[in-house]
Amino acid sequence: MKLEAEVIVTDGECVPSQRSLMKNERNPFLSKEIILLEESKMRKDENTTFVCKNCSTPVAPLTNGSYRNHCPQCLYSLHVDIRPGDRQNTCHGLMRPIDYRQHSKKGYQLLHECTRCKNQQWNIVAQDTQQPDHFIEWLAQTAAYH
Repeated sequence: MKLEAEVIVTDGECVPSQRSLMKNERNPFLSKEIILLEESKMRKDENTTFVCKNCSTPVAPLTNGSYRNHCPQCLYSLHVDIRPGDRQNTCHGLMRPIDYRQHSKKGYQLLHECTRCKNQQWNIVAQDTQQPDHFIEWLAQTAAYH
């Protein structure tokens, strides 16, 4: 098996390029430090203020050390990621919450489905933060329809 990687040489150091990292994301030869550095670069603008495209609620960044990817009011998201935090998806459809589960390590999660392409993605419910998700209210509404 032939392993090809693109590298960038800076100050005498060879570092895998972003493209190489994406192509070889499970490459055991890449150090964890390089992978973490690249992931932190990808996520640098993710936890920012935004206005919900579904309900127009102003949404503040999370204050619990995680990243916000859906509106705390209506729980809708926007289909912008291929991999979490990369903002590379061109679909940009609204993602509506359709289900939930309780994960043993991550707590409650919402299943979002894109209204445009039907892609589905699990997302952690934001709790213990300045602007927590209205998850209980959503559950009550969902139960009323079933």
